[in-house]
Amino acid sequence: MHKKVVFKSYSQNQQFLLPKNIDDFVIKGHIARLISKIIDNMDIQYIIATYKGGGTSSYNPRILLKAWILGFVYRIYSCRLLAKAIRENLPFIWIAGNQQPNFRTLNNFRLRLKEDIKKIFKEIVKYALEKGIIEGKDIFIDHTKRDANSNKYKIVWRKQVENQLNKIDEELDKLFKHIDELNEEEEKTFGSKDLPEQERAGFDNSKVGEIIDKINEDIKNKKITNDVGKEHKREVRRIRELLERKEKYNLKKDILSNRNSYSRTDNDAVAMMMKDKITIRPAYNEGVAVENGFVLDYVISDNCADNLSFIPLMDGMIDNIGKIPENAHSDGAYGNEENMLYLNKRKIGNFLKYNTYHREKKRNWKEKNKFEELTYDKKKDEFVCPSGIKLKFEKEKPDITKTGYKHKTKVYRSGTGRCDKCNFHRAKAKTLSLSWKYERLKKQAKSNLSSTKGIELRKRRGNEVESVFGDSKLNKNKRRYNLRGMKKVTLEAGLYYIAHNIMKIKNKLHSFNEQILFSLKFV
Repeated sequence: MHKKVVFKSYSQNQQFLLPKNIDDFVIKGHIARLISKIIDNMDIQYIIATYKGGGTSSYNPRILLKAWILGFVYRIYSCRLLAKAIRENLPFIWIAGNQQPNFRTLNNFRLRLKEDIKKIFKEIVKYALEKGIIEGKDIFIDHTKRDANSNKYKIVWRKQVENQLNKIDEELDKLFKHIDELNEEEEKTFGSKDLPEQERAGFDNSKVGEIIDKINEDIKNKKITNDVGKEHKREVRRIRELLERKEKYNLKKDILSNRNSYSRTDNDAVAMMMKDKITIRPAYNEGVAVENGFVLDYVISDNCADNLSFIPLMDGMIDNIGKIPENAHSDGAYGNEENMLYLNKRKIGNFLKYNTYHREKKRNWKEKNKFEELTYDKKKDEFVCPSGIKLKFEKEKPDITKTGYKHKTKVYRSGTGRCDKCNFHRAKAKTLSLSWKYERLKKQAKSNLSSTKGIELRKRRGNEVESVFGDSKLNKNKRRYNLRGMKKVTLEAGLYYIAHNIMKIKNKLHSFNEQILFSLKFV
């Protein structure tokens, strides 16, 4: 015997005596509520000041800012997809107060934030610091290469541009020289006075037609032969073509500035080697300073060298948290003399790995590099190797890094031929170059990294900072920027890390108390 099947009543046209509140459909612990409370308590007068006033009413900037942050939480990075979510998705409908800004309004507001995104980011960091989510003690630094929104096959290289300019100059020299030779053969008295095409510096592309007419007139008046005239006209046209090409390459050279490459689709992006050490694509170098998985500051660079952004990243982080951290840790890309000296001057614990840190532990390194076996005589400023051969001070080489940091390297060298038959010569002891300041800083860093605190930081680094990039690229599908240009990319990264930090805040607070949020006063 079958029991009666009962279904719940279903009607898409259900009428209510009193309309339901959208607030009822958004649970109390939803991240949209946290975003709304934080932005409502934030002073955004600097954004409001960018509005000119007049005309029709504008959407409240708080609504648009909340919508963008919530969009990045939900992996929505496009203004059209965000506009669609605001029309169809309940948390977005709630956060927008049932208003429906279109994609143009959303995009225009996003561009309006270009100069102010760092201020908003700083307020989120201050909130997390106040709530004890971060302490500003142990800072972890790392960079990642993120693809630019550009065609990977459309890259302009400095060497290519310089080679083309050299070829054009060589051909122009030959053409002008040939014109001179033709004129000399005909022994024409007007020579360079009447033919402006012979004056390379004063050649005017707009007057090519006049020059050719002049040549035709000279042929007609039999001042020059027909063959010479044809040769003149062909070369004048070629000169015009070359000068036009040269102008284009000079423009590319101006765009390059001090870089070695750029993308034709996004001129601010640079060709960078990806992590697989094989692929080269237009990208930006994105760096973050992290504590407890919370991003304290970020920088976007068009230089693939991570260490160049270390000091700006640390300065930005210190400004955001309002104090000097206790320790800084990173991988071997950052441990140069300039960065270590920066930490020492600010009395920050130097836990930076340097480029040979891991190699020094290998047996192969210890056999080939026996710097420790050399005896240094401070008075004479010379080294003595185990074979008794002296490496005397030869010279001091000053150098300036790309960031403008000045440092000096001392060079020590043994006498000519004295190391040729020595077994120790295989250790490359014939010449020794070193910076005493850097050696002291490396020794300090090595000691710190081997300490109990150093071992703890080394264990934490992978989870602290690598997980931030792993989460963005794998979980959030943020392998590539949507916007183009350095300023817009910085804006996009700022929105992403604001959303990332708010999610971290929610995870730490779990079920947050609305009264706590209301008590927050932003300055």
